[in-house]
This record gives sequence, structure tokens and C-alpha cells, in this order.
Amino acid sequence: MDELFPAGTRQHNPLPTQTKPRFSYAFWIAIGAIMLISVSGLIAFAGYRYVNANLGAWLRPSRDGRVPFDSDLPAAKNNLYGTLAGLKIVEVTPNSPASRAGLKYGDVLIAYNKRPITNQDEIEAVMSYFEGQPNRTGQPKTAELSLYRDGDMTVKSLQVPIGKLGIWTREWTFAGAFVEDAIVDRDNYAAAEKYASEAAASGQYTDDQVLHMRMLCVNNEKDGDNIRQIQVDELYGKYPADKLTLFGNYDLLHHKRHRAAAAVFERYLKIKKVDVSTELNLASCYTEMDKYDEAEALITRVLARPESDRNAPSEYGLSVLSNIRAKIYMGRRQYGEAQAGFAAALERYPGDSYYTLAYLYCAAMREVSGDKPGEFEAAYKMLSSQLSETERVMGYHLDALRAFILVKQHRVADAEGAVARWKDSADAKRYIPIFWNRFPEGDQIIDNWNALAQ
Repeated sequence: MDELFPAGTRQHNPLPTQTKPRFSYAFWIAIGAIMLISVSGLIAFAGYRYVNANLGAWLRPSRDGRVPFDSDLPAAKNNLYGTLAGLKIVEVTPNSPASRAGLKYGDVLIAYNKRPITNQDEIEAVMSYFEGQPNRTGQPKTAELSLYRDGDMTVKSLQVPIGKLGIWTREWTFAGAFVEDAIVDRDNYAAAEKYASEAAASGQYTDDQVLHMRMLCVNNEKDGDNIRQIQVDELYGKYPADKLTLFGNYDLLHHKRHRAAAAVFERYLKIKKVDVSTELNLASCYTEMDKYDEAEALITRVLARPESDRNAPSEYGLSVLSNIRAKIYMGRRQYGEAQAGFAAALERYPGDSYYTLAYLYCAAMREVSGDKPGEFEAAYKMLSSQLSETERVMGYHLDALRAFILVKQHRVADAEGAVARWKDSADAKRYIPIFWNRFPEGDQIIDNWNALAQ
């Protein structure tokens, strides 16, 4: 096959057969459950409002004020094989109808009651229509949701209640999936650029879908700032500035491409000068890049605005600022102040994995430094009394912290016991280095874990 997406064709699996196994494993577990929600992730979801498929917010009449009729909906299709687009779930609200139905991160929704879903407008119309059907016809108040799962393009189906499900989604395409896999899992920008260019040339993808791919292809950690700036300037020459910063929120921040995202947001603020959501996104990027002075300067500028200013932070914006400041404190090794900030974040977002572990990490660092002996176990007991799933959800990360403290206390046998039950865990081997590498002095936890896990 000379081209990935030859113009005028419609292919089910556009990659050569020998490359598919790589995609099946890498793409769907790219980020990991523990890493999904961070300050930058929360900002990204807030900014990407128009692709929120919370499936309750969208349940309203069509734009002309009437409930859609059959003629307004995508035609029912019994054979969904070969569907090129859908909506990828990027977050499932805990204890929601979606969670109870078995939906999970990475699922790609392709049809609702056999009616294909290729974009937000279609799911908006389809769900509005079927929401009214039980009252009019007495039909069951459930719908059949068709989806792809775990990289397997065999269509699967689940029964879900009609109405609000509690999920966040974004548009998904085969091409976008391969671009994402090439960059997030393989760090192969050349392959990603090739996929994106062939997808654009095929004529099968919308401008927005191509832009998603182009966004991810902005060169990141391995390429110089000059190369990255050229790419960003080219995007701003072709696409509207507001759309670029909106897409940057999701496509770059969600995948932790902070340097590329910062370049997009910096360029936007040269045009718009003042925009609170972009400033918060940029402050988050600076924090992840260890540019704490720049992040703090942005925070100070935002907080100096009077409440009457249209770009003054909202209540949610103030909570985001507080979370960024906690990360700045942590980056500067001011662990007491950081721990207090993460405690406040947990009051707003109880059970959040990142804030829970960040809070415990600060407690651990205070303990090993002698600042507050016994602080880790006290913090852990306090959280466990509030969060029943703390141990189950965060097990190997908690044991990595425990082992680190125990070794510092010269209790090596106890530390080995904490690590032993995870020696055969593929998830622990994969995610402990990825997750703790994001923390100042986190390399000590990683090195300690690797030494004990031999």
C-alpha cells in the first residue's frame, strides 16, 4: 500500500497488517488511569466545552426549537463495519450511568440505536430524538450503544439508559488514532506527520479532524524551539486563533505536550493580549516545564484584576490558580505549603488520584527530611478514613512511597515486603517511572523502587 489514505477510498483498517498489533496495546493505555486528571487536564476539559458529551447538556430540541424527527437523524445502519469516525470517551464520571453500564476511557462510540455517530451534532440530534420516544411510544428507556474497545475494531454493544450518561468525549477517527499512537507512545513525529498528511490528502476528514492531527504533530520535547515556532506560526496562518487555542487545550494539554501547548498559548496571547482561560493554561504549562517564576507572574497578573473585569478568574478559575500554586510550591520543595494546597484541592475534588498522591508525596518528603516525623502515615490514615478506595486504586504508588520512607528509616526488609507483591505487575513497572518522574525528587522513588524490585 503506497498511501495510508488514498484519495477517494474508504478503508476499514488503513494501516498495513503488520503494524496493527502495535496500535492495539499502545494507544488505549497511553496515559494511564492515575495520570489522567491533573491540573492541566482539568483546564483542558474546561476549555474544550463544545465536545463535552455529558449527554445531558446536549439533550435539548434542535436549533429551530423542535424535537428532531426521523428525517433529521442519521439513517439507521445495521452493518457498522468500516465506520471511520466516532466519539472517543476521555473521562467517565465515577458512579455515573456510564460507569455502571461498563463504559470506560478509550471506548469509541460509533452508533446510538444503530444510528451512526460521527460528530457532536449527530449525537446531539439522535439523543434528543430518542429521549422523547419512551414518553410517546412506551418503548423501554434504554438504548443500544455501539462501540470499539481496546483497539479491536469489532463492533461491541452495551445497553445504556436514555438520558445523561456522565462522560466526556472528543471526535475520533482512525487517522487521528494512529497519529496519537505515533506521538504519545512511540515519540515518532515523522510517522505522525505522514499519517496526518495522507489523511488530509484523502479528502475523507473534516478540517477540524485534520487540525486535531496537526496539533499533535507540533514538535515537542525532542525538537528545537525554532522548529516548533515555525509550525505554530503556520497553524495560526491557516486556522482561526480561537480554534487553535481551544484545540490546544485538549490535543496538547491532555497528552502532556506542555512545551508545544505553551508555544500555542504564547502565540495566542500575542494576538488577544488578555484571556483568562489561556493564561491559566499557559501558567499550568510553565509549571510542568519548571518555569515557576513565569507561572507565578501569570497568576499574579490574573489575580490583580477587579471582579468586574471580564477576564477576572471565576470561582472555578480561582480553584485552578490555587492548584497551580500548590504545584509551584512543590516544585520549589516547599512541601508544607504544597501539602496545604493539595489538601484544599482534595476538598474540591474528593478522591482525585493526582491530588491524593501529591498530598501524600508532600507528606512523605516532610517525613524523610525530618520536618514532620510520622506525617506520611498520619496523612494516609486521614485520607483512608475519607476515601474507601484509596488503597485499591493507588496501591503500587502508595507502596512506592512507603518503600521510599522505609529505606530512609533503614528498614530495608519492610521496604522489600512492600514492593514484593508488585514485582509481577506490568502496570506497576510501566506507570511508576512515568508518574513519579513528574515530581521533584521523584527520581529517588523510582530508583528506590527499581533497586528493591530486582
